[in-house]
Amino acid sequence: MQNNRPSRRKFFGDCAVAVAAVGVGAAMGCERETDRPEAMAPGTHHEPGEWWTEGRYVVHRTVDASRLSDGLLRARIDGSWRDVSVVSLPDRFVRWSFEERIARLEKLAVVGFDTRDLDGPHNACVATYGGWSRDSAFSLNTAYKGMGFAPTEERLPGTLDELEKESDRIRRASRGDFMDDMREKIRFLAGLYNDASRFDMTRQVSLELFTEPGYVTHTFLNMMANPIVSASFLAYPTFEIRAVPQLLHPENPELTPHERNVIRYTNAIHDFVHGGTGDRMTCIYHICEVFDDTPNKGGAGTRLV
Repeated sequence: MQNNRPSRRKFFGDCAVAVAAVGVGAAMGCERETDRPEAMAPGTHHEPGEWWTEGRYVVHRTVDASRLSDGLLRARIDGSWRDVSVVSLPDRFVRWSFEERIARLEKLAVVGFDTRDLDGPHNACVATYGGWSRDSAFSLNTAYKGMGFAPTEERLPGTLDELEKESDRIRRASRGDFMDDMREKIRFLAGLYNDASRFDMTRQVSLELFTEPGYVTHTFLNMMANPIVSASFLAYPTFEIRAVPQLLHPENPELTPHERNVIRYTNAIHDFVHGGTGDRMTCIYHICEVFDDTPNKGGAGTRLV
């Protein structure tokens, strides 16, 4: 299998060049299209509604997942198409993530929600660059995203069926007590997380909740134009993942059956905990590199895979 995986410096380091070029040009009043680097070009030519086909759905044309079964993606990064290898999350990350998720669920069942628990494995600070924001001179952007694991392709249909049945059971049996309902949900989720073998360790998933034809987030613009992210988890130990994001819109007729199931599952697991209905745009973060950024001698930006 061909492995053209970029180095740590190359994978995200071009950001400095892109941001510097845009920032300096804006400061000097040089806002001509020719002053922007090529990586910025896709975002500069689109009004928000133009990302939608027929005004209804998005197709992420800068990501090609047709060879994903071979562990390979093609993505248009910094204006050029690249082959990027997908890797599995290391055991250290997996153990930390699942143990912390279960511990926080158990705490939630006892004391309820605590805003101090927003750190940890669920909320990652996602950095993107390369698109264009109409209200900023810089393309660089960060946003906190609720992330989680998705089942493997083989186990996704069954897990989705379990989740939807449990959600319906709790809804029908509810006595109107929020904490009673939440304890039932926590019991189910803990059961899922105690079986790590059901999950695909080459990805994390999230929802793009706020983008719609009349409004786009800066993260969305950057991902569409330049599909590359760095996601850091505020915790100790501290992990960072580098990934190629793939945006899946539920109305896109080109989606594979598996991609449609990923959308259903990501929405269902979100709504199971947070509430809400309907299928919203989903992002698969295909893992390409993982680092230990813990501020100690064993971490300090050490690459794990």
